[in-house]
Amino acid sequence: MRLLCFRIQGKMAHFRRYYSNSSSLTYSIPPRTTVAGIVAGLLGLERDSYYEIFSLDQCRIAVASCSPIKKVMQKMNLLKVESVNDLNGFQEHHSQTATEFVLPQNIRTGMIDYRVWFYHVDQNIMGKLEKILSNSSVINGYVSAGISLALGTAGNLGWLTYEGVLEGEEIQEEVNVPIFSSIPASGIKEIVVEKTNMVEYRLVKEDMPFEFDRSRRLTNRGKGSMIINLNSAPIFAKVSHHIRLANHESIMWMQ
Repeated sequence: MRLLCFRIQGKMAHFRRYYSNSSSLTYSIPPRTTVAGIVAGLLGLERDSYYEIFSLDQCRIAVASCSPIKKVMQKMNLLKVESVNDLNGFQEHHSQTATEFVLPQNIRTGMIDYRVWFYHVDQNIMGKLEKILSNSSVINGYVSAGISLALGTAGNLGWLTYEGVLEGEEIQEEVNVPIFSSIPASGIKEIVVEKTNMVEYRLVKEDMPFEFDRSRRLTNRGKGSMIINLNSAPIFAKVSHHIRLANHESIMWMQ
């Protein structure tokens, strides 16, 4: 199995929880659907046209947080836009909405840093994405066939760092192994906690969307729980299966 590995980085992020209403909460890491949207944007695909292309049957995605993060809640004055004239910001009344953001532990010197492993059964998609990510004509940047990268909303600007191609092998057996990505709760048997790794754990469990249908609705298997280490260290766990990479790291798909 041939995987592409890249990093999504920035100073702040907001990955809105799909069930948020009056308060706009965020996930700690970009959900699978968000990563699929980022890749679709890089490939130049039309909005809402790619859900079946990046279905769980055709595409595999794993995500890890590579730097310690925290969350803060901020009141945002949002515009109530009912016409084009409302976009100028001169409205008399604004809607104040509590909005949660992901930040690095040290906002001055740190940054948000997510590693993404990506695989698609269609080798044409893999080849096109690899060409975009590895394009060397731009110094300290990337080339997109569509939209530019944002970590959630347009104001949360981000950038990409390409890490190359990795070979991976699917291991279908129950073993204790350090998992470098977030872990689906359905595939974990036990978290191994020892004195040597106890301080490295700051674990959270979050329900995340995995897959939408063409009407942008969750499919029957389109939601699940992920175990995330906010301290960015690998999680030692007994898992039912995993992907062993050529660099001797192990990951698990978001599914």
